[in-house]
Amino acid sequence: MMDFDEIVVKESPGLCRCCLSEGCYKDLGSEYSWMSETEIYADMLLECFDISISQHPSGPNGSNRLICEVCITRLRDACNFKKQVLESEKRFVDMVGRGEFRPKEDLLKNEDYGEPSVSEDITVSALAVKGKRGRPKKSSTAVKPEKKAKVPKLEEKPTKSKAVAKGMKWPETASVVLTNKSLLTATNRNRLMKANAITVLESSTVVPFRWHNVKPRKYKGCESSSMRRRRNLQILFNSTTIIPFKWRGKYLCFYCSKDIAEYSALRKHTKSHGDCSTRDHSLKVLKGGQNMEIKIDVSDISCEICSEPFPTYDDIVTHLFIKHKLEYDKGVDMAIEEYRLVDLSCLACEEKFAYFGYLVSHVNNSHPKNCLICDKCEQKFNKKRDLFSHMKNYHREGGYRCESCPQSFSSLNILRKHRNNRHLTRCTICQLKLPSAALKQKHMEVEHPDDGSLQCDNCFKEFHTKQGLRMHARKCKGDELFQIEIRKKDYDPMDLDQNYEDPVKRPSVKQIRENIVIVINMSTAIPFNFYKNKFNCFYCSKDFPDSDLMREHTIIEHPICDVKQKCIRKCRESVACVKIDISSLACKLCFESVSDFDTLLDHLILKHDANYDKSITTCLQPYRLIKDHMACPHCPNEVFRFFGTLLKHMNNIHTNNNIICVYCGQTFRRDQNLRVHIWRHHRDGRFKCNICGADCNIPSRLYMHMAKAHGVKAAKCPKCPESFSTQYLRQKHLIEVHNSGHKCSYCGKLFTRNSFMRDHIRRTHLKEKNVECSICNMKFFNNILLRRHMVKHSGEKNFHCDICGERFFWRKSLRTHMSRHNKQINPIHI
Repeated sequence: MMDFDEIVVKESPGLCRCCLSEGCYKDLGSEYSWMSETEIYADMLLECFDISISQHPSGPNGSNRLICEVCITRLRDACNFKKQVLESEKRFVDMVGRGEFRPKEDLLKNEDYGEPSVSEDITVSALAVKGKRGRPKKSSTAVKPEKKAKVPKLEEKPTKSKAVAKGMKWPETASVVLTNKSLLTATNRNRLMKANAITVLESSTVVPFRWHNVKPRKYKGCESSSMRRRRNLQILFNSTTIIPFKWRGKYLCFYCSKDIAEYSALRKHTKSHGDCSTRDHSLKVLKGGQNMEIKIDVSDISCEICSEPFPTYDDIVTHLFIKHKLEYDKGVDMAIEEYRLVDLSCLACEEKFAYFGYLVSHVNNSHPKNCLICDKCEQKFNKKRDLFSHMKNYHREGGYRCESCPQSFSSLNILRKHRNNRHLTRCTICQLKLPSAALKQKHMEVEHPDDGSLQCDNCFKEFHTKQGLRMHARKCKGDELFQIEIRKKDYDPMDLDQNYEDPVKRPSVKQIRENIVIVINMSTAIPFNFYKNKFNCFYCSKDFPDSDLMREHTIIEHPICDVKQKCIRKCRESVACVKIDISSLACKLCFESVSDFDTLLDHLILKHDANYDKSITTCLQPYRLIKDHMACPHCPNEVFRFFGTLLKHMNNIHTNNNIICVYCGQTFRRDQNLRVHIWRHHRDGRFKCNICGADCNIPSRLYMHMAKAHGVKAAKCPKCPESFSTQYLRQKHLIEVHNSGHKCSYCGKLFTRNSFMRDHIRRTHLKEKNVECSICNMKFFNNILLRRHMVKHSGEKNFHCDICGERFFWRKSLRTHMSRHNKQINPIHI
């Protein structure tokens, strides 16, 4: 008997409602064809056992009712046995009613039992067999015997006796003695049947035999397919270097589900578990045959018994079976998926990938083993679990209803989006309201840190994996009354969405990539990246200090852009955006120069029939990269010297920053910008004070903190024992004392930074003046000098003296003026 208290339901494609095993199974209410007959398993359960399986919207199956193959086989056997019993009873009653069993006077005499010589004939009518499967009811008109008569033992026993098999086929010439009704008790009937059988066997050539209406097993012995599958895996994992693994966005150990980041660490950790056994939990849960996929790494295949290497998985299985006589059963279904993790290359076409998830998607789409079609929308799938997940997420009868409000949605994804955007989340431990899932996760990490145990905080149930605990926590309500009260308080009619589904379809990633390639190949636009205040090549990620060198490198080294290139395949999101330089924009096909980006698009579409989708407006972001004159594409009057400053202006003024940093509240346009911000400013343990443990995101702040808080001069000179409180003072010391710094190639002057030296050369020796005043056409070196000059044209004197009230254009003039007042107030006495 199954101990249901020990069953742990994890997140899986489905659950059998008859034995609670996990996997993708058949639906109880659907019609299936088996041996040219139609089966409906729910009807079979109802007819055979009078059992009706209930439906529940929650649980792994949702509203579906599933049954596994093992339970289906047992149900067929039970129905066949019931049918056999009913047919045998009907045939026996018919034969008795027709008088086919004639009495033999010489075998049993009435006087042997001390009964009167008068015997009553028993009239037996045929009983009608019900069409519905079930236990036949007793007839209400049957005559019950008044008293059971004791039957004495037979005085003479036959010398030759043979056991009569249950369900023996009787010959037509067999005769049976029927006595008075009072003698037809259970004991008497058994004795009569034995006596009649002995008489028939002794007086004829009839040969007894057995018949069981049970199908022969497809496997040897009495082992189930699950046990045979476990034995195969035990042989494979213990005798070879093949390692199993799981994938949930990252590598997981097959045995303990521990998260492992690197491939080498995965192999080492898996081998540390030692030999596996058929009693291991990781092998017991594999009950679904073809529905439970087992991922294995075939990067290094060799036999651990004789250390012989093999190229493929099938070769080593044959080797174990033939050479080492290991009983690997090839007759059982094994849903094994082979992957090469050492270089993440496809075994079929040798294409390589940078991420294992992309390799899995490529194998399922390009090299599918199956072709499963959805009956509702005719979408194709490679695996049953993917089809089942699709049916669960998109084709539930009655739609997907929100538990917090009366709304219903057409798919599970839209329902999840509705929950995240419309309903507040609540901490499951302290019941605190939080406005977003990200803040809830941050709250859980800070206020309720994980102690490492896999136990539910509400019902204290323990789990084997973190994923199973997370799935349970989403459904575990704890105190139902308290949850209902919370739901009543959280409900707000203003949260209802009458038309929640977005009518505008999101652009496809394929069309976005085509748009980018069309513009790059058919025009002189140069794609580029910008990271850490440096221009990067869009194709090879090489760094350049300025835009001119980047543009020259791209034109020479990367003249053509292809959709299959890695830089284009990185554009995986529908909001992908590529920066392009349009400072000298022209068409490559007809060499016609154009003024702006929109004009170029119209030219390519109308004149050259380019397949460019203008409805997608976020895939390309044009800039005019002119040295020290980076103009804003939206407000041309705003000009910046550095491109990084222009990007900050774009993010703050011209973008809808709806992505919020949970640490400091700063907003960003894209997830990538948020990740870079967190990496730069909120990464723990980058530069830590060894005295008080304070974290600093840059070294200069760490030196400043140690100097101010602890009086420690941490910036040491590499050439002498002297120390300084900041890096700037250390660099200044190197220049003055050790003559070490960034040297000007014209005059030999030393600077603390390379950028200061470049500005010195451009301002002093090259006399560059690229920033022009829009009023008087006077030119300046940078925007700082231009802003000082623009004060003259505005005519506003924003700086005034508090003593005499005189006003000035610049703060420097005010300081000079205030120094005169100080001399008059505090004259120098000689």
